[in-house]
Amino acid sequence: LPQLQNLVKRDPASYTEEFLQQYHHYQSHLEIFSFQPDKPSRELAELVMFLAQVAHCYPEHMLNFPQQLKDLLSYHHTVLDADLRMTFCKALILLRNKNLINPTSLLELFFQLLRCHDKLLRKTLYTHIVTDIKNVNAKHKNNKVNTTLQNFMYTMLRDSNPTAAKISLDVMIELYRRNIWNDAKTVNVITTACFSKVTKVLVASLKFFLGKDEDEKQDSDSESEDDVPTARDLMMRYATNKKTTKRKKKLEKAMKVLKKQKKKSKPEVFNFSAIHLIHDPQDFAEKLLKQLENCKERFEVKMMLMDLISRLVGIHELFLFNFYPFIQRFLQPHQREVTKILLFAAQASHQLVPPEIIQSVLMTIANNFVTDKNSGEVMTVGINAIKEITARCPLAMTEDLLQDLVQYKTHKNKNVMMSARTLIHLFRSLNPEMLQKKFRASLPRPRWKPGSMSMGSWMPRIIFQEQKCWMLRVKRGREEIKRKMGGKALV
Repeated sequence: LPQLQNLVKRDPASYTEEFLQQYHHYQSHLEIFSFQPDKPSRELAELVMFLAQVAHCYPEHMLNFPQQLKDLLSYHHTVLDADLRMTFCKALILLRNKNLINPTSLLELFFQLLRCHDKLLRKTLYTHIVTDIKNVNAKHKNNKVNTTLQNFMYTMLRDSNPTAAKISLDVMIELYRRNIWNDAKTVNVITTACFSKVTKVLVASLKFFLGKDEDEKQDSDSESEDDVPTARDLMMRYATNKKTTKRKKKLEKAMKVLKKQKKKSKPEVFNFSAIHLIHDPQDFAEKLLKQLENCKERFEVKMMLMDLISRLVGIHELFLFNFYPFIQRFLQPHQREVTKILLFAAQASHQLVPPEIIQSVLMTIANNFVTDKNSGEVMTVGINAIKEITARCPLAMTEDLLQDLVQYKTHKNKNVMMSARTLIHLFRSLNPEMLQKKFRASLPRPRWKPGSMSMGSWMPRIIFQEQKCWMLRVKRGREEIKRKMGGKALV
Protein backbone atom coordinates (compact mmCIF):
# COMPACT_ATOMS: atom_id res chain seq x y z
CA LEU A 1 0.00 0.00 0.00
CA PRO A 2 2.72 2.60 0.72
CA GLN A 3 4.22 1.97 -2.74
CA LEU A 4 0.81 2.27 -4.41
CA GLN A 5 0.14 5.43 -2.42
CA ASN A 6 3.34 6.97 -3.78
CA LEU A 7 2.46 6.02 -7.36
CA VAL A 8 -1.13 7.31 -7.08
CA LYS A 9 0.07 10.70 -5.80
CA ARG A 10 2.42 11.03 -8.78
CA ASP A 11 -0.07 9.97 -11.48
CA PRO A 12 -3.67 9.55 -10.23
CA ALA A 13 -5.24 8.94 -13.67
CA SER A 14 -3.02 5.94 -14.46
CA TYR A 15 -3.82 4.12 -11.19
CA THR A 16 -7.57 4.67 -10.94
CA GLU A 17 -8.37 0.93 -11.23
CA GLU A 18 -5.92 -0.01 -8.46
CA PHE A 19 -7.37 2.72 -6.26
CA LEU A 20 -10.95 1.54 -6.85
CA GLN A 21 -9.91 -2.03 -6.05
CA GLN A 22 -8.56 -0.88 -2.66
CA TYR A 23 -11.64 1.23 -2.11
CA HIS A 24 -13.88 -1.84 -2.61
CA HIS A 25 -11.68 -3.74 -0.15
CA TYR A 26 -12.26 -0.96 2.35
CA GLN A 27 -16.05 -1.12 1.89
CA SER A 28 -16.13 -4.90 2.42
CA HIS A 29 -13.95 -4.62 5.55
CA LEU A 30 -16.22 -1.84 6.80
CA GLU A 31 -19.33 -4.03 6.46
CA ILE A 32 -17.66 -6.84 8.40
CA PHE A 33 -16.42 -4.41 11.03
CA SER A 34 -19.90 -2.91 11.58
CA PHE A 35 -21.08 -6.26 13.02
CA GLN A 36 -18.25 -6.36 15.62
CA PRO A 37 -17.02 -2.78 16.21
CA ASP A 38 -15.21 -3.68 19.44
CA LYS A 39 -12.67 -5.95 17.71
CA PRO A 40 -9.38 -4.59 16.31
CA SER A 41 -8.81 -4.68 12.54
CA ARG A 42 -5.31 -4.00 11.24
CA GLU A 43 -6.34 -4.32 7.55
CA LEU A 44 -9.10 -1.72 7.98
CA ALA A 45 -6.70 0.68 9.70
CA GLU A 46 -4.18 0.41 6.84
CA LEU A 47 -6.88 0.91 4.20
CA VAL A 48 -8.32 3.94 6.00
CA MET A 49 -4.90 5.65 6.18
CA PHE A 50 -4.22 4.83 2.52
CA LEU A 51 -7.55 6.34 1.40
CA ALA A 52 -7.02 9.41 3.58
CA GLN A 53 -3.60 10.00 1.98
CA VAL A 54 -4.92 9.84 -1.63
CA ALA A 55 -8.43 11.25 -1.07
CA HIS A 56 -7.55 14.60 -2.71
CA CYS A 57 -6.63 12.73 -5.96
CA TYR A 58 -10.13 11.24 -6.40
CA PRO A 59 -12.60 13.69 -4.86
CA GLU A 60 -15.61 12.34 -6.80
CA HIS A 61 -15.09 8.78 -5.49
CA MET A 62 -14.34 9.88 -1.90
CA LEU A 63 -17.33 12.11 -1.24
CA ASN A 64 -18.83 9.81 1.42
CA PHE A 65 -15.55 8.65 2.98
CA PRO A 66 -15.18 11.45 5.61
CA GLN A 67 -18.81 11.09 6.68
CA GLN A 68 -18.41 7.31 7.08
CA LEU A 69 -15.47 7.81 9.44
CA LYS A 70 -17.34 10.45 11.44
CA ASP A 71 -20.37 8.17 11.81
CA LEU A 72 -18.16 5.29 12.97
CA LEU A 73 -16.54 7.46 15.64
CA SER A 74 -19.79 9.10 16.67
CA TYR A 75 -21.71 5.82 17.21
CA HIS A 76 -18.96 3.44 18.35
CA HIS A 77 -16.24 5.63 20.00
CA THR A 78 -16.87 4.11 23.43
CA VAL A 79 -16.33 0.50 22.29
CA LEU A 80 -13.75 0.96 19.53
CA ASP A 81 -10.24 -0.43 19.91
CA ALA A 82 -7.89 2.34 21.10
CA ASP A 83 -5.43 1.99 18.17
CA LEU A 84 -8.20 1.83 15.58
CA ARG A 85 -9.95 4.86 17.11
CA MET A 86 -6.69 6.79 16.98
CA THR A 87 -6.23 5.78 13.31
CA PHE A 88 -9.72 7.04 12.40
CA CYS A 89 -9.00 10.36 14.17
CA LYS A 90 -5.65 10.76 12.40
CA ALA A 91 -7.32 10.05 9.05
CA LEU A 92 -9.93 12.76 9.72
CA ILE A 93 -7.18 15.21 10.77
CA LEU A 94 -5.38 14.43 7.50
CA LEU A 95 -8.57 15.07 5.50
CA ARG A 96 -9.15 18.32 7.40
CA ASN A 97 -5.60 19.49 6.64
CA LYS A 98 -6.35 18.92 2.95
CA ASN A 99 -9.53 21.01 3.38
CA LEU A 100 -11.85 18.10 2.48
CA ILE A 101 -14.01 18.44 5.64
CA ASN A 102 -15.94 21.32 7.14
CA PRO A 103 -14.11 22.41 10.36
CA THR A 104 -17.26 23.00 12.43
CA SER A 105 -18.70 19.48 12.28
CA LEU A 106 -15.31 17.84 12.75
CA LEU A 107 -14.36 19.94 15.79
CA GLU A 108 -17.75 19.29 17.41
CA LEU A 109 -17.12 15.54 16.95
CA PHE A 110 -13.64 15.86 18.46
CA PHE A 111 -15.03 17.66 21.49
CA GLN A 112 -17.39 14.73 22.04
CA LEU A 113 -14.47 12.31 21.75
CA LEU A 114 -12.79 14.06 24.68
CA ARG A 115 -15.02 11.90 26.90
CA CYS A 116 -12.99 8.81 25.94
CA HIS A 117 -10.73 7.25 28.56
CA ASP A 118 -7.66 7.53 26.36
CA LYS A 119 -5.07 10.09 27.46
CA LEU A 120 -3.03 9.96 24.24
CA LEU A 121 -6.14 10.47 22.12
CA ARG A 122 -7.24 13.44 24.22
CA LYS A 123 -3.80 15.03 23.91
CA THR A 124 -3.81 14.56 20.11
CA LEU A 125 -7.32 16.02 19.79
CA TYR A 126 -6.45 18.99 22.03
CA THR A 127 -3.40 19.85 19.89
CA HIS A 128 -5.40 19.55 16.65
CA ILE A 129 -8.34 21.64 17.93
CA VAL A 130 -6.08 24.52 18.98
CA THR A 131 -4.00 24.36 15.77
CA ASP A 132 -7.05 24.10 13.50
CA ILE A 133 -8.86 27.07 15.07
CA LYS A 134 -5.61 29.04 14.84
CA ASN A 135 -5.31 28.20 11.11
CA VAL A 136 -8.97 29.08 10.46
CA ASN A 137 -8.36 32.56 11.93
CA ALA A 138 -4.86 33.00 10.44
CA LYS A 139 -5.69 35.44 7.61
CA HIS A 140 -8.79 37.02 9.14
CA LYS A 141 -11.27 36.30 11.93
CA ASN A 142 -13.79 33.68 10.82
CA ASN A 143 -16.70 34.89 12.94
CA LYS A 144 -19.15 32.28 11.66
CA VAL A 145 -16.97 29.34 12.74
CA ASN A 146 -15.93 31.08 15.96
CA THR A 147 -19.50 31.83 17.04
CA THR A 148 -20.67 28.27 16.33
CA LEU A 149 -17.77 26.74 18.27
CA GLN A 150 -18.10 29.17 21.19
CA ASN A 151 -21.78 28.32 21.54
CA PHE A 152 -20.92 24.62 21.45
CA MET A 153 -18.18 25.08 24.06
CA TYR A 154 -20.67 26.80 26.35
CA THR A 155 -22.54 23.48 26.51
CA MET A 156 -19.28 21.49 26.81
CA LEU A 157 -18.25 23.42 29.94
CA ARG A 158 -21.39 22.09 31.63
CA ASP A 159 -20.78 18.56 30.40
CA SER A 160 -21.31 15.70 32.86
CA ASN A 161 -17.86 14.32 32.04
CA PRO A 162 -15.33 16.37 34.07
CA THR A 163 -12.39 15.51 31.77
CA ALA A 164 -14.19 16.77 28.66
CA ALA A 165 -15.24 19.97 30.46
CA LYS A 166 -11.68 20.58 31.72
CA ILE A 167 -10.07 20.10 28.27
CA SER A 168 -12.71 22.31 26.64
CA LEU A 169 -11.84 25.03 29.15
CA ASP A 170 -8.11 24.53 28.49
CA VAL A 171 -8.75 24.98 24.76
CA MET A 172 -10.54 28.30 25.31
CA ILE A 173 -7.85 29.57 27.68
CA GLU A 174 -5.07 28.59 25.26
CA LEU A 175 -6.83 30.30 22.35
CA TYR A 176 -7.28 33.46 24.46
CA ARG A 177 -3.59 33.50 25.37
CA ARG A 178 -2.59 33.11 21.74
CA ASN A 179 -4.75 36.16 20.88
CA ILE A 180 -7.02 34.08 18.63
CA TRP A 181 -10.19 34.19 20.75
CA ASN A 182 -9.38 37.30 22.80
CA ASP A 183 -12.88 38.80 22.64
CA ALA A 184 -15.40 39.46 25.41
CA LYS A 185 -17.58 36.49 24.45
CA THR A 186 -14.78 34.00 25.18
CA VAL A 187 -14.11 35.61 28.56
CA ASN A 188 -17.79 35.55 29.51
CA VAL A 189 -18.09 31.89 28.53
CA ILE A 190 -15.11 31.15 30.82
CA THR A 191 -16.86 33.01 33.68
CA THR A 192 -19.49 30.24 33.72
CA ALA A 193 -16.73 27.75 34.60
CA CYS A 194 -16.12 29.64 37.87
CA PHE A 195 -19.36 28.11 39.20
CA SER A 196 -18.55 24.54 38.19
CA LYS A 197 -18.95 21.77 40.77
CA VAL A 198 -15.81 20.11 39.41
CA THR A 199 -12.84 21.41 41.40
CA LYS A 200 -10.34 21.13 38.52
CA VAL A 201 -12.56 23.21 36.22
CA LEU A 202 -13.18 25.78 38.97
CA VAL A 203 -9.47 26.16 39.78
CA ALA A 204 -8.47 26.42 36.09
CA SER A 205 -10.99 29.23 35.47
CA LEU A 206 -9.91 31.10 38.63
CA LYS A 207 -6.24 30.82 37.64
CA PHE A 208 -7.12 32.22 34.21
CA PHE A 209 -8.65 35.38 35.68
CA LEU A 210 -5.89 35.77 38.26
CA GLY A 211 -3.13 35.17 35.68
CA LYS A 212 -1.41 32.54 37.83
CA ASP A 213 -0.65 30.09 35.00
CA GLU A 214 1.26 32.81 33.13
CA ASP A 215 3.30 33.60 36.25
CA GLU A 216 4.16 29.91 36.73
CA LYS A 217 5.23 29.64 33.08
CA GLN A 218 7.41 32.73 33.39
CA ASP A 219 9.00 31.31 36.55
CA SER A 220 9.78 28.01 34.81
CA ASP A 221 11.15 29.89 31.80
CA SER A 222 13.38 32.01 34.02
CA GLU A 223 14.66 28.86 35.77
CA SER A 224 15.49 27.28 32.43
CA GLU A 225 17.14 30.52 31.29
CA ASP A 226 19.39 30.43 34.36
CA ASP A 227 20.86 27.13 33.15
CA VAL A 228 21.71 28.62 29.73
CA PRO A 229 25.16 30.30 29.64
CA THR A 230 25.28 34.03 28.91
CA ALA A 231 27.26 35.71 26.12
CA ARG A 232 29.91 36.75 28.62
CA ASP A 233 30.37 33.12 29.77
CA LEU A 234 30.81 31.95 26.20
CA MET A 235 33.39 34.65 25.47
CA MET A 236 35.30 33.82 28.65
CA ARG A 237 35.42 30.14 27.74
CA TYR A 238 36.74 30.96 24.29
CA ALA A 239 39.34 33.41 25.67
CA THR A 240 40.72 31.04 28.33
CA ASN A 241 40.97 27.95 26.09
CA LYS A 242 43.24 27.36 23.14
CA LYS A 243 42.03 29.32 20.09
CA THR A 244 41.25 27.03 17.17
CA THR A 245 39.03 27.35 14.10
CA LYS A 246 36.70 24.64 15.42
CA ARG A 247 36.18 26.43 18.75
CA LYS A 248 35.60 29.74 16.97
CA LYS A 249 32.82 28.18 14.87
CA LYS A 250 31.28 26.68 18.03
CA LEU A 251 31.32 30.11 19.66
CA GLU A 252 29.62 31.75 16.67
CA LYS A 253 26.96 29.04 16.60
CA ALA A 254 26.30 29.37 20.35
CA MET A 255 26.01 33.17 20.05
CA LYS A 256 23.43 32.80 17.27
CA VAL A 257 21.35 30.42 19.42
CA LEU A 258 21.56 32.87 22.33
CA LYS A 259 20.30 35.74 20.15
CA LYS A 260 17.34 33.63 18.98
CA GLN A 261 16.41 32.81 22.58
CA LYS A 262 16.51 36.49 23.52
CA LYS A 263 14.15 37.34 20.66
CA LYS A 264 11.72 34.61 21.72
CA SER A 265 11.74 35.68 25.38
CA LYS A 266 10.56 39.24 24.63
CA PRO A 267 7.34 39.92 26.61
CA GLU A 268 4.09 40.82 24.85
CA VAL A 269 3.35 44.51 25.00
CA PHE A 270 -0.43 44.35 24.64
CA ASN A 271 -1.56 41.86 27.27
CA PHE A 272 -4.80 43.12 28.78
CA SER A 273 -6.42 41.40 31.73
CA ALA A 274 -9.54 39.34 31.08
CA ILE A 275 -11.22 40.94 34.12
CA HIS A 276 -11.83 44.14 32.11
CA LEU A 277 -13.88 42.24 29.47
CA ILE A 278 -16.55 40.86 31.84
CA HIS A 279 -20.01 42.13 30.84
CA ASP A 280 -21.61 42.40 34.31
CA PRO A 281 -18.87 42.41 36.97
CA GLN A 282 -21.29 43.37 39.78
CA ASP A 283 -23.50 40.31 39.23
CA PHE A 284 -20.45 38.09 38.72
CA ALA A 285 -18.87 39.28 42.00
CA GLU A 286 -22.12 38.78 43.94
CA LYS A 287 -22.45 35.21 42.66
CA LEU A 288 -18.80 34.49 43.53
CA LEU A 289 -19.32 35.82 47.07
CA LYS A 290 -22.38 33.63 47.51
CA GLN A 291 -20.35 30.65 46.29
CA LEU A 292 -17.50 31.57 48.66
CA GLU A 293 -19.82 31.74 51.68
CA ASN A 294 -21.13 28.23 50.95
CA CYS A 295 -17.80 26.85 49.70
CA LYS A 296 -16.61 23.51 51.12
CA GLU A 297 -13.46 23.32 49.02
CA ARG A 298 -9.95 23.38 50.48
CA PHE A 299 -8.49 26.62 51.85
CA GLU A 300 -6.37 27.36 48.72
CA VAL A 301 -9.52 27.47 46.55
CA LYS A 302 -11.20 29.83 49.01
CA MET A 303 -8.13 32.08 48.86
CA MET A 304 -8.35 32.19 45.06
CA LEU A 305 -12.05 33.10 45.24
CA MET A 306 -11.29 35.92 47.73
CA ASP A 307 -8.48 37.15 45.48
CA LEU A 308 -10.72 37.28 42.39
CA ILE A 309 -13.58 39.00 44.24
CA SER A 310 -11.23 41.64 45.69
CA ARG A 311 -9.74 42.32 42.26
CA LEU A 312 -13.18 42.69 40.70
CA VAL A 313 -14.27 45.11 43.45
CA GLY A 314 -11.07 47.16 43.17
CA ILE A 315 -10.80 47.33 39.38
CA HIS A 316 -14.49 47.99 38.61
CA GLU A 317 -15.13 49.93 41.89
CA LEU A 318 -18.07 47.70 42.83
CA PHE A 319 -20.32 47.86 45.90
CA LEU A 320 -20.05 44.51 47.67
CA PHE A 321 -20.57 45.43 51.30
CA ASN A 322 -20.96 41.84 52.57
CA PHE A 323 -17.42 41.00 51.45
CA TYR A 324 -15.76 43.17 54.13
CA PRO A 325 -17.38 41.51 57.19
CA PHE A 326 -16.59 38.11 55.63
CA ILE A 327 -12.91 38.93 55.21
CA GLN A 328 -12.70 40.40 58.75
CA ARG A 329 -13.16 36.91 60.19
CA PHE A 330 -9.75 35.91 58.81
CA LEU A 331 -7.85 38.98 60.04
CA GLN A 332 -5.98 37.32 62.92
CA PRO A 333 -2.17 37.19 63.34
CA HIS A 334 -2.21 33.38 63.68
CA GLN A 335 -4.36 32.93 60.55
CA ARG A 336 -2.78 30.98 57.71
CA GLU A 337 -1.72 33.21 54.75
CA VAL A 338 -2.86 36.30 56.67
CA THR A 339 -0.60 38.65 54.67
CA LYS A 340 -2.42 37.67 51.46
CA ILE A 341 -5.79 38.19 53.14
CA LEU A 342 -4.67 41.69 54.19
CA LEU A 343 -3.71 42.29 50.57
CA PHE A 344 -7.22 41.23 49.48
CA ALA A 345 -8.71 43.72 51.96
CA ALA A 346 -6.55 46.48 50.45
CA GLN A 347 -7.44 45.44 46.88
CA ALA A 348 -11.16 45.63 47.67
CA SER A 349 -10.90 49.20 49.05
CA HIS A 350 -11.70 52.19 46.86
CA GLN A 351 -12.96 55.74 47.30
CA LEU A 352 -16.62 54.97 46.51
CA VAL A 353 -17.05 52.56 49.43
CA PRO A 354 -18.73 54.27 52.43
CA PRO A 355 -16.00 55.12 55.00
CA GLU A 356 -17.83 53.48 57.93
CA ILE A 357 -17.56 50.06 56.23
CA ILE A 358 -13.79 50.35 55.76
CA GLN A 359 -13.44 51.80 59.29
CA SER A 360 -14.56 48.49 60.80
CA VAL A 361 -11.82 46.70 58.79
CA LEU A 362 -9.20 49.22 59.98
CA MET A 363 -10.28 48.86 63.62
CA THR A 364 -10.11 45.04 63.35
CA ILE A 365 -6.55 45.22 61.97
CA ALA A 366 -5.51 47.77 64.60
CA ASN A 367 -6.98 45.77 67.51
CA ASN A 368 -5.62 42.40 66.33
CA PHE A 369 -2.22 43.41 64.94
CA VAL A 370 -1.07 46.81 66.24
CA THR A 371 -0.80 46.06 69.96
CA ASP A 372 2.25 45.86 72.23
CA LYS A 373 1.54 42.24 73.11
CA ASN A 374 2.34 41.23 69.50
CA SER A 375 5.81 40.94 68.00
CA GLY A 376 7.36 43.77 66.00
CA GLU A 377 6.87 41.87 62.75
CA VAL A 378 3.10 41.50 63.35
CA MET A 379 2.77 45.18 64.26
CA THR A 380 4.67 46.21 61.12
CA VAL A 381 2.38 44.11 58.92
CA GLY A 382 -0.68 45.66 60.58
CA ILE A 383 0.48 49.29 60.18
CA ASN A 384 1.50 48.68 56.55
CA ALA A 385 -1.91 47.11 55.81
CA ILE A 386 -3.70 50.11 57.36
CA LYS A 387 -1.52 52.45 55.29
CA GLU A 388 -2.38 50.64 52.03
CA ILE A 389 -6.11 50.64 52.77
CA THR A 390 -6.19 54.33 53.75
CA ALA A 391 -4.20 55.24 50.63
CA ARG A 392 -7.12 53.87 48.60
CA CYS A 393 -9.88 55.13 50.91
CA PRO A 394 -8.53 58.12 52.95
CA LEU A 395 -11.89 59.03 54.53
CA ALA A 396 -11.96 55.73 56.41
CA MET A 397 -9.22 56.83 58.83
CA THR A 398 -10.40 58.47 62.08
CA GLU A 399 -8.37 61.06 63.99
CA ASP A 400 -8.24 58.95 67.17
CA LEU A 401 -6.89 55.90 65.35
CA LEU A 402 -4.37 57.99 63.44
CA GLN A 403 -3.08 59.65 66.63
CA ASP A 404 -2.62 56.23 68.25
CA LEU A 405 -0.73 54.84 65.25
CA VAL A 406 1.47 57.91 64.90
CA GLN A 407 2.79 57.41 68.46
CA TYR A 408 4.69 54.34 67.21
CA LYS A 409 7.10 56.73 65.48
CA THR A 410 9.37 56.39 68.53
CA HIS A 411 8.91 52.64 69.00
CA LYS A 412 12.01 50.63 69.93
CA ASN A 413 11.51 48.24 66.98
CA LYS A 414 12.99 49.82 63.85
CA ASN A 415 10.48 48.24 61.44
CA VAL A 416 7.49 49.46 63.46
CA MET A 417 9.06 52.93 63.68
CA MET A 418 9.59 53.13 59.90
CA SER A 419 6.03 51.90 59.21
CA ALA A 420 4.62 54.63 61.45
CA ARG A 421 6.77 57.23 59.68
CA THR A 422 5.53 56.13 56.26
CA LEU A 423 1.96 56.51 57.56
CA ILE A 424 2.81 60.07 58.70
CA HIS A 425 4.29 60.87 55.27
CA LEU A 426 1.14 59.54 53.61
CA PHE A 427 -1.18 61.80 55.63
CA ARG A 428 1.11 64.81 55.14
CA SER A 429 0.12 64.62 51.49
CA LEU A 430 -3.49 63.34 51.89
CA ASN A 431 -4.82 65.30 54.87
CA PRO A 432 -2.20 67.04 57.07
CA GLU A 433 -4.90 68.60 59.28
CA MET A 434 -5.59 65.18 60.83
CA LEU A 435 -2.03 65.09 62.19
CA GLN A 436 -0.86 66.94 65.28
CA LYS A 437 1.18 70.08 64.61
CA LYS A 438 4.46 68.48 65.61
CA PHE A 439 3.97 65.70 62.98
CA ARG A 440 3.08 68.02 60.12
CA ALA A 441 5.76 68.89 57.58
CA SER A 442 7.51 72.19 58.40
CA LEU A 443 7.07 74.86 55.74
CA PRO A 444 10.26 75.91 53.89
CA ARG A 445 11.69 79.37 54.87
CA PRO A 446 11.13 81.93 52.12
CA ARG A 447 14.27 83.31 50.52
CA TRP A 448 14.69 87.05 49.88
CA LYS A 449 15.44 88.12 46.33
CA PRO A 450 17.19 91.45 45.51
CA GLY A 451 14.68 94.14 44.61
CA SER A 452 11.91 92.42 46.58
CA MET A 453 10.36 94.29 49.55
CA SER A 454 8.32 91.31 50.74
CA MET A 455 10.62 90.47 53.64
CA GLY A 456 9.27 93.21 55.93
CA SER A 457 11.33 93.46 59.12
CA TRP A 458 14.14 91.30 57.64
CA MET A 459 15.07 93.99 55.11
CA PRO A 460 17.48 96.19 57.24
CA ARG A 461 19.25 93.06 58.50
CA ILE A 462 19.78 91.69 54.99
CA ILE A 463 20.97 95.06 53.63
CA PHE A 464 23.46 95.35 56.52
CA GLN A 465 24.84 91.85 55.78
CA GLU A 466 25.21 92.69 52.08
CA GLN A 467 27.05 95.96 52.87
CA LYS A 468 29.37 94.13 55.25
CA CYS A 469 30.21 91.51 52.57
CA TRP A 470 30.84 94.28 50.00
CA MET A 471 33.21 96.14 52.29
CA LEU A 472 35.11 92.93 53.04
CA ARG A 473 35.55 92.24 49.33
CA VAL A 474 36.84 95.82 48.75
CA LYS A 475 39.35 95.49 51.60
CA ARG A 476 40.66 92.15 50.28
CA GLY A 477 40.96 93.63 46.79
CA ARG A 478 43.01 96.58 48.07
CA GLU A 479 45.39 94.27 49.96
CA GLU A 480 45.92 92.11 46.85
CA ILE A 481 46.79 95.18 44.70
CA LYS A 482 49.17 96.53 47.37
CA ARG A 483 50.97 93.18 47.50
CA LYS A 484 51.46 93.14 43.74
CA MET A 485 52.78 96.76 43.70
CA GLY A 486 55.47 95.93 46.26
CA GLY A 487 53.94 97.60 49.28
CA LYS A 488 53.38 101.02 47.70
CA ALA A 489 50.45 102.98 49.06
CA LEU A 490 47.41 103.43 46.83
CA VAL A 491 46.44 106.96 45.92
